[in-house]
Amino acid sequence: MSEATMTNVQPYSGVAKAFHWTLVVLVALMLYGGWTVEDLPKEERLGVMQIHAGIGITVLVLMLARLLYRLRHPAPALPADLPRWQVIGSKAAHRGLYFFVILQPLIGLAIATTSKFNLQAFGVLGLQIAPNEAIHDLAEELHEVNALIIAALVAVHAGAALYHHFIRHDSVLKRMLPFAKV
Repeated sequence: MSEATMTNVQPYSGVAKAFHWTLVVLVALMLYGGWTVEDLPKEERLGVMQIHAGIGITVLVLMLARLLYRLRHPAPALPADLPRWQVIGSKAAHRGLYFFVILQPLIGLAIATTSKFNLQAFGVLGLQIAPNEAIHDLAEELHEVNALIIAALVAVHAGAALYHHFIRHDSVLKRMLPFAKV
């Protein structure tokens, strides 16, 4: 590890780590659930989709709170010796994750509000407002494409973290791990 990589290494705050890892779990559940719900028996799909909608709203609220927190508490600086293209890639991937993860539940709300069924988030909050098959179908397509974009960005993000840990041997990954010492 170079001297530049070791100097001024700051971990993320506990709040930033809590947002990150909570959202990692929720987004993983949402991707898995969204991609596998059609494999379930029809009588189980509604219940799963009600949970999916509720978690989607939760993700939206947490992502907006995370964005506000991030605007007031910037991320720690990257290692000083990182090539410029990696710094640009890191910023682009992070901004992309924020954008597309916030966009996903908004598209999901468009699906739910235009559905012919009154989907209820967590089985409680009815989301149907104005059934519209054309908008509903378009929103479903966008939701699927956006999920693929999120999955690709997550793969790039996780791959970069592993690259930093196993190839560069710097502290980029450790500073986001819940109990790691930097």
